[in-house]
Amino acid sequence: MDPEKTLLASTSGAETDAMDYGSISTVCSREHEHEHDQEKLLTSVVDVKDLEDSDKPFAGYGELQALLDEGPSSWTLDEERRVRRKTDIRVMTWACMMFFSLQLNRINIVNVLTTDFLMDVHMEPNDYNLAQTIFVTCFLLFEIPTQIMTTIMGPEIWIPTMMTLWASVGFLQTFVTSKTTYLITRGFLGVCEGGFVPGLVLYTTSFYKSNEMSVRLALLWTTNYLTNVISALLASVIFKMDGINGWHDWQWLFFLEGILTISIGISTFFLLPSFRRSNISGFFTPREQAVLRARVILDDPSKARALESSKKVNLGKFQLRDVFNTLTDKFLFPIFILGFLGFVPSVAAYQFLTIMFRSFGYGTLESNLLVIPANVLLILCMLTASHFADKYRRRWWVPIVAMAWCLPFVIILLALPDETSRWVRVFCITFIVGFPYYTPILMSWISANSNDQHKRALAVAIYNIGVQFGNITSANVYRSDDAPYYRRGNAILIGIGVFVIGLALFVRWMYKNENRRREAVWNGMTELERLHYSATTTDRGNRRLDFRLKL
Repeated sequence: MDPEKTLLASTSGAETDAMDYGSISTVCSREHEHEHDQEKLLTSVVDVKDLEDSDKPFAGYGELQALLDEGPSSWTLDEERRVRRKTDIRVMTWACMMFFSLQLNRINIVNVLTTDFLMDVHMEPNDYNLAQTIFVTCFLLFEIPTQIMTTIMGPEIWIPTMMTLWASVGFLQTFVTSKTTYLITRGFLGVCEGGFVPGLVLYTTSFYKSNEMSVRLALLWTTNYLTNVISALLASVIFKMDGINGWHDWQWLFFLEGILTISIGISTFFLLPSFRRSNISGFFTPREQAVLRARVILDDPSKARALESSKKVNLGKFQLRDVFNTLTDKFLFPIFILGFLGFVPSVAAYQFLTIMFRSFGYGTLESNLLVIPANVLLILCMLTASHFADKYRRRWWVPIVAMAWCLPFVIILLALPDETSRWVRVFCITFIVGFPYYTPILMSWISANSNDQHKRALAVAIYNIGVQFGNITSANVYRSDDAPYYRRGNAILIGIGVFVIGLALFVRWMYKNENRRREAVWNGMTELERLHYSATTTDRGNRRLDFRLKL
């Protein structure tokens, strides 16, 4: 037998403990395969040792093994479009509903503060600030542990469990009577909600190819901003129930919205499609389920780890060094920094939006109405940027465009004389807030460049922690001694914007350089050397020579 075929055949049964990089083996050489098919094989070698101990690891998933063996030519473009459309309807629609439940549960306290809530529970504003600090602290502490639980138990079990728990805590706020009980409920809310967003991102991206994720994640954040509007409308209606049954208006809000979110949480147990169960959902035919999985796995083999059942995953696989290795991954760390600093200019303006408008002389109603254009503009810009990021399969340019959008208006605000018309300031602030918000794009970028399901789970959580710390930073840019025009704060934002542009350009340069180096090494290897590398390498995830970093 040809020595190359002998080596190829041996790779399917070789011990590959060092090769646990989250991929699936579609290696299956035949005696009379064409040389082109062998070359295709070389670029898609994947490890299945952790999934099944057989040569056909996907026997329980219908046609999946055959489609992986034959490649994309085994289904039509119409089939793929139909599968993608049905995935949007079945997966994305409910994912948006879950995001709605989260945001409604955590934003309703803003509506409650417009009532006599603080007085009714004998609290002062400083007590509320303490509660928010407790909430954020618990939220951040449970980001990574929750992500680990999502991987171990599976999103179809852990995510609805989280939702039901936080909805129940939100419901119990109905019966808050003191500062102590309020602080306890906010702490438990942080514990239950921490890690939900990265968990939902990890779950959602398992159903899509890398060039389809930005727009889908942008839809989740669109839901986030729309929920703010819906929450205000619901509150305006519910608050009219003040005094009914002897309850305060804020009690009715927590009670009714708690029942709504509990219903969504319990429904999620039954309605959430599962990527790793043999039957994703009755909404898909067996053929469509096989095409759905095959197209995603062939695009990113590491996503095959999403097929693991809970009995195949254990807590021992997650160690503290995994968190450290993910945090210090030189190909992901710059994106974490972009998440930390990239939104500070816009978020700082957003957090002080109504305060600035009031300082310009606008009343309460006018100040609230003036917030709407900025939110609408943000949604439109976010969806547009996400569309082009997916279409052209390039993400590095988005932070640059976002900062190039913001910086001119920040510079104008810094340079404007005090007597300038307030409408000019409102116009500038509206465009700063309504910039192309790109956290969905950065999350999809992290997902595409992890090349390992476990690292992807940790990386998305670490990124989200960075964004939350960025929000804390944003809250401290504009200080009272700098009011009302905040020139010092705007100067700081200009410096941050310039740094973000430089960092995005650096990431592009680093990725291109690394891809060029890997290409040269890979092209310099013989076919035998490539097969040997695939079977024996200790390189993992995004460090593999046969993996190209996505720009």
